[in-house]
Amino acid sequence: MLFNRYKDDYKQVQSLGPDGKLRTVTFYDGSYYELPYDEKQFRKNKITSLIFSVLFLVIYLMAGFINPDSSKTAWIVFPYLFIFLPIAFNILAVINLFTLKLRMERAGYEASIIRMKNSSMAILVLAIINIVLDLVFIIINRHTLNFVLEISYIVLLLILIISVIAFGKKYDKMFGGVILNSN
Repeated sequence: MLFNRYKDDYKQVQSLGPDGKLRTVTFYDGSYYELPYDEKQFRKNKITSLIFSVLFLVIYLMAGFINPDSSKTAWIVFPYLFIFLPIAFNILAVINLFTLKLRMERAGYEASIIRMKNSSMAILVLAIINIVLDLVFIIINRHTLNFVLEISYIVLLLILIISVIAFGKKYDKMFGGVILNSN
């Protein structure tokens, strides 16, 4: 990797090994993030995050299986397709979260807890943009549309938005008390 933003968090020290040879020892010297609860609660929070991530994906796929007239228009399809990226990053963040402990290094914290927050916000923004674009499409083509499919598509995106907001509220309770410990 050409650029490692966490390189300053690690220090290298030369020391003599048990065999008398000079060795380079690398240790973490950066900040630690600690969660203010026990391992059992952390496991429940991991499962809750996983459930929400899978829920986002299922709602997204359900909206994709509806084939409204607007899905044949590029300026509707592309914003819908772009929603997959933050959903994938959200799932990746949850997978990273399952590898962490209550006390985590900055890289792990940013790759899991912060990434979940940022990707959820991106899902929310892209879903809102998609709804607005679909409403514009409905207004433009109101005489030739199947309104049931269009409204079903919008309702599923609204459910996605509601689930992201619900996750945001739960996220604040789960990860709002993170304590930063500097070395």
